[in-house]
Amino acid sequence: MPTASKPRQLSLDELRRLNWLLGGAMALVSLWTVFFLDIEALGLVGVAGAVILAALVWPAIPGRVPALVWKLSVPAIIVAMAADFHFSADTLPVLIRLAILLVLHRAVAYRRKREDLQLIVLSLFLVVVAGVLTVSLGFAFLLLLFTACALGFLFVINLIAASETGAARTPEAETAWTRLGWGRFFARLRAVADWRLLAFASVLFVTVVAMSGLLFLIIPRFELATGFFLDRYITRKSRTGFTETVRFGSVSELIRDESVAMRVDLSEASGLREPPYWRLVVLDEYTPEGFKVSAGLKGELLRGQRMVQGVRGRQLGREVNAVGGIWTFYIEPGVSRFLPLPGSYGQLRMRDISPVQFSPGHRVVALRTEPMTMTAFQLDAVELTATLTDARFNQLAEKARVGPPPVADQYRYDPLVNLRGPAGPANEAVLRRVVGEITGGAALPAEEFTRRATAWLQRRHAYSLSSKLPKGEGDDIVRWLDSNEPGFCEYFAASLTVLARAAGHPARVVAGFHGGVLNGFENYYMVRNSDAHAWAEIYDGKTAWVRADPTPGAVATAAAAAQAARQEQDSSWSARVDSLRVLWYRRIVNFDSRAQVQMLDSVRTFTTDSGAALRARFDEFSKQLKAWLLRPWDAARTGRTARLAVGALALGWLLVRLAQWAWVRWRMWRRPESSDPVRLKAGQWLTRLRRSDKWQGTSGKPDPVVADLRRLRYGRRETWPEPRGVFKRARLARRAIR
Repeated sequence: MPTASKPRQLSLDELRRLNWLLGGAMALVSLWTVFFLDIEALGLVGVAGAVILAALVWPAIPGRVPALVWKLSVPAIIVAMAADFHFSADTLPVLIRLAILLVLHRAVAYRRKREDLQLIVLSLFLVVVAGVLTVSLGFAFLLLLFTACALGFLFVINLIAASETGAARTPEAETAWTRLGWGRFFARLRAVADWRLLAFASVLFVTVVAMSGLLFLIIPRFELATGFFLDRYITRKSRTGFTETVRFGSVSELIRDESVAMRVDLSEASGLREPPYWRLVVLDEYTPEGFKVSAGLKGELLRGQRMVQGVRGRQLGREVNAVGGIWTFYIEPGVSRFLPLPGSYGQLRMRDISPVQFSPGHRVVALRTEPMTMTAFQLDAVELTATLTDARFNQLAEKARVGPPPVADQYRYDPLVNLRGPAGPANEAVLRRVVGEITGGAALPAEEFTRRATAWLQRRHAYSLSSKLPKGEGDDIVRWLDSNEPGFCEYFAASLTVLARAAGHPARVVAGFHGGVLNGFENYYMVRNSDAHAWAEIYDGKTAWVRADPTPGAVATAAAAAQAARQEQDSSWSARVDSLRVLWYRRIVNFDSRAQVQMLDSVRTFTTDSGAALRARFDEFSKQLKAWLLRPWDAARTGRTARLAVGALALGWLLVRLAQWAWVRWRMWRRPESSDPVRLKAGQWLTRLRRSDKWQGTSGKPDPVVADLRRLRYGRRETWPEPRGVFKRARLARRAIR
């Protein structure tokens, strides 16, 4: 008769069902990481995810697919990859789409150990590529989920390998696990689940994550190019339209996009007295479709390209609107390769050594290519100003008027491009008439002309996100400014620029962002794509370019701007969630060698101060204890001390007994069968008789008393003999031994 029940375990078929579940979950998580990559594969990810999910829920479906389909699937994937390579301009998206198809094939086909390991490698490829090309907080969550699924998947793979006997199995037996219902399967999982094993696995997982975090903190940092080599094999398109060309109407499309374009971490946000202008790109060449960066300015940027980590800025030498502290920018991918600059600055520092293009005269800093991931950089000694000193412009303009540059020098910057506007008799006639209305035939200085032209535009046109261009001769912008149609910021900025050029004042369009909101939780500026803006810069005829924003409502009074800068804070739930992203950027993504040294200094300072404080407290306690012991001991003091000692011992004994009682009660609640009084008493008698002759009995056979005690201790309740009689015989046996 059996005296003990074996631990309940999953059968081989149930282990295979668990293997199918964990493998499919791991494959789905790896596919979800592709959503963080800006490539043309999201539709494929959706289809592959739906197919894997269907096979995960109904595992019998792959068995109904004809064998010919499985044989042709791999050649079909190879043909699709070859066609994709032929028609695609980038290499990396093709490899990612190939990996998606292979993960799909391995996840929905019945697998053995080798195929399981292949699925892990393919899924890991997608996760690694996404990890290199994204710094999203959501990806960090998926990485933890993938790690848990992969570790569990590997564990089950080894369990299956250890459980298989090697005997041949029929095809029906090989797929028997697919016929297990999910309800029955999860019921079996609950039945065999051991909280101790689950707790150990959880502690092990947390330990692995903690050790990984510790290694992240202590491993020395090396300056590596962001994205390693992968950025050479993928092209990312700008979402905001802030490339080297801004067409009329392109900026107005962004007002409907409420996603965050960049975050600016200010150490002294209270110093902002007005909404900043985040200056991205200077558009100095006019085209009938819009404005673009001229070939000369492109050449100047290319000649200024350096592999650097820092760029020194040009300050005005006077602090008109200085904001102290360090400004840290976190720019989302897809915004622009041009870096937003709120004004003059002392030093610009990149996170890594990068190919940086800069033109000090135009105050334009750009990366060589548009970044694949979040871009972080810092500015210090920032001064918000509406002017940009360019003393060389008059000299260059005079030199350019003497004669055009030679052919070999065609990519040198041409300052006269800032005076060229719409050409043709119809355009020139309209511009002469409008300039005459603005100036009254007088030659106005740049500042006065800007004021009058802005007022003229705001009287004729209202602000609107949509605009209709009237039909007729001439360029689009000329027909618009001569009409009464409403328009968006780029129409106002372009109109003021062409009017200023027609009046003889050098002018250009600048694109970027204006304003933003202050996050009410982490004290940083959130600038959304809907804050995209365009304005003009007019040369004052002396030494500087002056910002001019003709868009209605863009320029407020100083008091109103200061009030808006102080009060416009976002404390919504989305802002709270976004603050977690900034914490992720601050503490993890932006953790470089400088931050590592600062952290180590902080840890050393904290430990030194804590140790000194602990030693001081210990010395003070030692002095007080010594003084207390050296005081005279009389009968009253001795009795009082004795009573306190006895009370402390009694309290300690009571706490120990209470803890023992709580432990026993908890064990009885958790495992009633192991805490049964009869079983516990039987175990005590077995311990007493263990070293006696009664343990083995005579002739190598167990003593009947010991056998009955074993039934009471380990056997099922229905097999028990009468407990009182057994314990009575055990006492008699114990006395007989003595």
